[in-house]
Amino acid sequence: MSAAPLALPPWHGSLWGVVAQAMEQERLGHALLLSGLRGTGKRCFARTLAAALWCERPAAGRLPCGQCGNCRQVLAGAHPGYTVLRPEEGKRDIAIEAVRGLCERLAMTSHNGGAKVAVIDPADALNRNGVNALLKTIEEPPPRSYVLLVAERPLALPATLRSRCQQLRFAIPPRQQALAWLAQGEGVATENLESALDAAHGAPMQAQQLLQEQQLARLQEWRGLLLDLAAGRNEPLKAAAAVGEDQAAAFLHWLYGWLLDLLRGALAPGTAADGAALARSLPRRQLDVYIAEVQDNLRRLEFNAKAQLVLEAVLIRWRGLVALGQKS
Repeated sequence: MSAAPLALPPWHGSLWGVVAQAMEQERLGHALLLSGLRGTGKRCFARTLAAALWCERPAAGRLPCGQCGNCRQVLAGAHPGYTVLRPEEGKRDIAIEAVRGLCERLAMTSHNGGAKVAVIDPADALNRNGVNALLKTIEEPPPRSYVLLVAERPLALPATLRSRCQQLRFAIPPRQQALAWLAQGEGVATENLESALDAAHGAPMQAQQLLQEQQLARLQEWRGLLLDLAAGRNEPLKAAAAVGEDQAAAFLHWLYGWLLDLLRGALAPGTAADGAALARSLPRRQLDVYIAEVQDNLRRLEFNAKAQLVLEAVLIRWRGLVALGQKS
């Protein structure tokens, strides 16, 4: 019996259909922009597509077999025609030298006449010089070369780059579909699946990571901190100390999603009543401004801002926003 091909999550079906048809018709774009929220599977999709471009025994729908030599090399990150470009450790941007080196590799003769694939992750780590260096390769692509750009903030990329890419947008899947996929894991209670999916704002792979790393308790603590601040049961400086400098970036990422949930009037089970009342009380325009400030503070952390001061400022502003809503 032959082994099963690589499997994609069910919510990728329509996007894979677009890509598979393009491969069959030999019209797959040389530059693809994979965008969407964290945890929707963009990186999994990019790796599967890279394997499919070399697979020796593709299955139905052009899915890679996952067993041939080329597939195994891609999955191990060791294929000579496959490059993943990321910022160096401790760096915010992808260095221009790295982009130039990538473009040179794409211009070289391909391994055994096959494809050359580069994944740039995250693409919004490209600075202006990096984008300019990449544009020439995208505008005049070498034969059988493909650049896959992975981005959670696609609008941070220049329009000149976005407009030259075939765009694949990864949406949050329907809740029941996401829960059914999560339930394939063993030994996880249904209520924990729902709590994890809520904490991940509907993104299944983010929820899976929360379950695997047993992070739900920490997220529940953060939610409790915000609700306590809103009710006047805690002080911002104490709450910031409870989060801790080492968790500042993770907290702000989570806070951004939690605030979007407030805009939709929905919170995780167990806090839905308080959350709905809180969402109704907050002034919409000021909440929009606050969400933008949380994003700005995330970028400040990337530029080595003092984490504890950032946390304190964010939580002081949160209590001020709640107080403003209570007065209106």
